[in-house]
Amino acid sequence: MVGSTALAEACRRASLTAPAVADLDLAWGLGVDDGDALLRRHGVWQQTTDANRDRGTLALSVGGRRVEITTFRGAGGATARERIEADLRERDMTVGAIAWWLAEDELLDPLDGLRDWREGKVVPCGDPLERVREHPVRWLRYYRRAHQWGFDLDRSIRRMKPGLEILDLIPPEAVAAEFRQALLLCSSPGRWFMELHEAGLLEHVAPELALQFDGRPAGPIRHHPEVSQALHLVLSLEWITKHGAHLPEPDRLTVGVAVLCHDLGKGTTLESKLPSHPGHEAAGAPLIQDLLRRLPGLADSTTRRLAEAVSRLHLIVRRFDELRPGTLADLYERYFRHRDFRVDLFALAIGADTGGRLGREEDGDLDAKRVAADIHSLRERCDKVDAAALRAQFGDDTDGFRAALHQQRAKAAREG
Repeated sequence: MVGSTALAEACRRASLTAPAVADLDLAWGLGVDDGDALLRRHGVWQQTTDANRDRGTLALSVGGRRVEITTFRGAGGATARERIEADLRERDMTVGAIAWWLAEDELLDPLDGLRDWREGKVVPCGDPLERVREHPVRWLRYYRRAHQWGFDLDRSIRRMKPGLEILDLIPPEAVAAEFRQALLLCSSPGRWFMELHEAGLLEHVAPELALQFDGRPAGPIRHHPEVSQALHLVLSLEWITKHGAHLPEPDRLTVGVAVLCHDLGKGTTLESKLPSHPGHEAAGAPLIQDLLRRLPGLADSTTRRLAEAVSRLHLIVRRFDELRPGTLADLYERYFRHRDFRVDLFALAIGADTGGRLGREEDGDLDAKRVAADIHSLRERCDKVDAAALRAQFGDDTDGFRAALHQQRAKAAREG
């Protein structure tokens, strides 16, 4: 047993604070064909992808749970201990190169991973350049793990130069998985993105997002006392990580993606227009689509719709009292009428934009509550309009029905 389970057991035996166990990661000495035959013979075999098989990974069912098991890495050795240690030396980082040898109930730690855990360091197993060439996604993962755990990153990782073209070998789904883990597991996801930008990696994997960290102002200082757009995004993500901690994981990811994308349109602002960003709300929508299309698996259709709504509306919804009745009816019809529109997540994302400004964290809570209350009130008023009666009144005149329905909803919004 390797990975977080083995590390947690090693920490337990050493009376150290252990990481959360993320999965059950098993390794064994059998090759793919022999392992496949064994699993089938015992009736526990499960289908897996060709890519997994190419990596030596098979799947089985244990107690109703799907578990993956991988052939030992490395050239092997004469004994079981040598084979296990050879496997560990080819893993990505020392804290993950600990094995719980189940047959002997013994922990094997040939690279002193437990020491690095105790000292708070992310250290590669051997030459980081070799490890990244084996699996290029490790380049992103080294940085992400350091931010997830609050650890120092070994200098050898910062100094390596494998060439940015190696990032093209990472499956887009794997890049999306690192983004997803950062949003869910890091206390400050924005700092991870910032470090990727400083290392020159972010522009290669997410050019739309890289523009958030290029030094442009967030806006006029009277609105953005934090000045920098990079700092605004870092603070906004910290706000939603803290204030969305109570949400189920899928909802935390959805609102995290929405906050990550809410100001992408500022990347299109002409230098002559700075520090303001006129029209950035609508300009962000196509960039959101481009980013999420490039990173399949990061967002489902519900998340995409919410992220676009937050981008387009994060300024206008703060001033409901100033909006014309027709505009309120438009907002209701396009966004808020639909029962699957998550008002709670939308309002939290708006709160993050407010709370992501220096000295305004508490204002984020107030804005989130006010926006949610305004939308629920608008829904309640507009829902009372009897669309069925109007439909009967206009018969086949669809255009007339729609115009009258909109007018009635605008009237209801005004009366509220």
